[in-house]
Amino acid sequence: MKSDKKTVRPVKKGNSKMDKAVRGKPIRSKKPVKPNDLPSCEELVEDLDTLAERVIFGKNQNRSYALRDAWFPSLVEVISDKSVPQESREEVLFLTLTNALLDMTMDVVPEEMALAYARNLDDYITVTMVNQKYDVDLLRTFREDFKKSEGDNFSNEENLTSALAQFEEEWWNKPRDDLDGKTPNDALEEMAEKYSL
Repeated sequence: MKSDKKTVRPVKKGNSKMDKAVRGKPIRSKKPVKPNDLPSCEELVEDLDTLAERVIFGKNQNRSYALRDAWFPSLVEVISDKSVPQESREEVLFLTLTNALLDMTMDVVPEEMALAYARNLDDYITVTMVNQKYDVDLLRTFREDFKKSEGDNFSNEENLTSALAQFEEEWWNKPRDDLDGKTPNDALEEMAEKYSL
């Protein structure tokens, strides 16, 4: 019978107050807590960011070993298949593994987020392929052009958002020499169509 209690996995490293709380150790010392002993909002956010970073990226090596044990034998079977030409085996291995990883990531994302995740992934791949084809960095260029045109000193977030929206509309639809006369949007649409993204 499953317990309804959720357990928190221990964090191996770290000495912050948040880490101690997550590991089940009390934040309080034996002395009475003084207001100055409590973490500030900034420290709390920083601790949460550090913890999230560890959970999101810090365990990828461990995940790789676990996935190796789960998938490697069947991948070896795929590329050992006599019907796969020897010169294509590395490509088949890459495509099989990539497809398995994508299926897994799409499956583990909550359903209400999966469509946004898939669209963001398509956008990322499309931008990457445009960058590669034209030897550009669209997002870095956009940031640099925005800073040159609009500066970086805005009195409030509303002014920044307004300036960004106006600049963005124009920038993505203006032909560029570094894209062979195409607009960034046209180059992205062309690449998305090429890969059916």
